[in-house]
Amino acid sequence: MSSDDKVGSSEGSLPTDEAAQDLKKLGYNQEMTRNRGLAHVLFTMLISLSVRAAAGRRPASFALGFFDPSASGWTAGWSFFIGLLPPAYTYSAMGMIASMCEEVRNPAKQVPQALAWSIPIGFLTGLVFLLPVVFTLPDISMLLAVPGGQPIGVLFTTIMGSRGGGFGMWFIIFMIGIFCAISICCAASRATWSFARDRAIPYSTFFGKVNHGVLEGVPLNAYLLSTLVQVLLGLIFLGSSAAFNAFVGVAVICLGASYAMPVLLSVLDRRRQMLDAPYSLGRWGYFINWIAVSWVLFEIVLFSMPAVVPVNSTSMNYASVVFIGFAVISGVWYIINGRQHYTGPPIPGDSMANDQIPTPLKGDQ
Repeated sequence: MSSDDKVGSSEGSLPTDEAAQDLKKLGYNQEMTRNRGLAHVLFTMLISLSVRAAAGRRPASFALGFFDPSASGWTAGWSFFIGLLPPAYTYSAMGMIASMCEEVRNPAKQVPQALAWSIPIGFLTGLVFLLPVVFTLPDISMLLAVPGGQPIGVLFTTIMGSRGGGFGMWFIIFMIGIFCAISICCAASRATWSFARDRAIPYSTFFGKVNHGVLEGVPLNAYLLSTLVQVLLGLIFLGSSAAFNAFVGVAVICLGASYAMPVLLSVLDRRRQMLDAPYSLGRWGYFINWIAVSWVLFEIVLFSMPAVVPVNSTSMNYASVVFIGFAVISGVWYIINGRQHYTGPPIPGDSMANDQIPTPLKGDQ
């Protein structure tokens, strides 16, 4: 038996190409299986919430047309835009798909496809989830009075009519959050490792290491750093909900700004780098790019505003303070270290290609 046969037949090993082809012939598709699993979860919630409806059902005029901005204190138009924060937060991390470019076989084609398809898929799955909720929505004043501003547990318990039913619905959301957290940790660790490899963060040699042995190919140090930061951010909520909300809001602002900067640079360069791109957007490119940049600029202002007025120390939105603070820290670090050592990601064929980590800097040892 050849070594390849041994690998393919060993217990717990990855399937060989031949095995993968056999699975495809049998109708198995990994992506389709994942999508079916997600569809099953969504339809389970759709049916459960719609059928039970212990708190009663709302008419279509309420579910699809009711809008009451009085709780925010803002005008109706501005309240509508303030309410875009949750969906914007949902879509804010789609650009992190780009952090997986170095682990994709054909990133020039597959990454833009993933980015483009994330919008309609996210819209449809969100719509399927929200429709049964708004049609069975309990008393809104009761939900607004929930301590901590997290009414989803009370919402499901009221709709299902029992603690067990509410916990079951909440547990589905919890597990979805767990799987999302795994993906976020993976993408964040890759982004952290990339910055460390390019000498863009302190102690880059340590955080730029890639493990060997049991955790072969895993940037463990970068993973632990990103996980530690996430844990610390979670602990902030225990001390101050205003501070936690500031970091949540600034996540949307920072990610939006990071997406807008390369788009703006591309437009200012007359999109010359996009001429041979698989997804160049053609003649609509300039228009779409300017819309994207304009929206991000508006988004930065929008998500720096408090959700309710009048404002007090608790309801104040400190996202702009955090955003400026991180911008200052990043600027100072660039002046101290970046302008001397940071040259950007390595290009295949360069001396830094093939995932090689630069020699240690004095401050990193």
